Amino acid sequence: MQIVPVSEIDIRLVPGAWPLPQAMRADVPAFWRAATEANSHLWDGRILGLTAPGGGPVTIRDGKLQAHALEDAYAAFMLWRSRGFPDIGLCHTFGWALIVSSDNALIYGVMGGQTANAGRVYPPGGSLEPRDVLPDGRVDALRSIELELAEETGLSAHDAEAGMSVAVLDGPRLSIGRVFRFAEPAVDLVARIRANLAIREHRELADIVTIRSPDDAGRAGAVPYAIEVARAFQAGQIF
Repeated sequence: MQIVPVSEIDIRLVPGAWPLPQAMRADVPAFWRAATEANSHLWDGRILGLTAPGGGPVTIRDGKLQAHALEDAYAAFMLWRSRGFPDIGLCHTFGWALIVSSDNALIYGVMGGQTANAGRVYPPGGSLEPRDVLPDGRVDALRSIELELAEETGLSAHDAEAGMSVAVLDGPRLSIGRVFRFAEPAVDLVARIRANLAIREHRELADIVTIRSPDDAGRAGAVPYAIEVARAFQAGQIF
């Protein structure tokens, strides 16, 4: 797993579906029926995955992330995930907001039981979607992060000081994160987010947790990349 600073993001939507093997593609309908029978809250939307412009894994050179995006069904992604992300020449890509309080704590979300990631702990965020595609075909990953921040926590990126952006390269997963520093201490941010969650009819987060160290992240049950992000933040590599 690598955490790499990103100063420029150039992602462009191109025609075509994800390069799932034909046999795997044929299994999607049956898999999705079983998944929705187990969790009726799941919804088969559309999702973007990334490849390098010439095909293969996405790389970052001199701070520039350059990639092509392909659109496919969320159901196809979930089947791919359920099989351990076998190599299909594509990266699952999502964005996340690193909420930093005035007393230098991080705020992570605990995913709700109705979601596909129930109980998982990581910074608020979500997969890139067609709504993130601009009229000229560019994918606005940073706007996606800001939207997810507002939707999941009620916090506005406009109320924070934006910090650096990073990418986490983790095999078949590539995530893009951005730091947002708020002027409130963690206790106040936690209270504000929980108050917002309490009035939501539909919410993705079950709760939030305050992270002051990688050990805190581990004890909270954070997923591996979120623990590494906490470690990099504490070491001053993310600011």
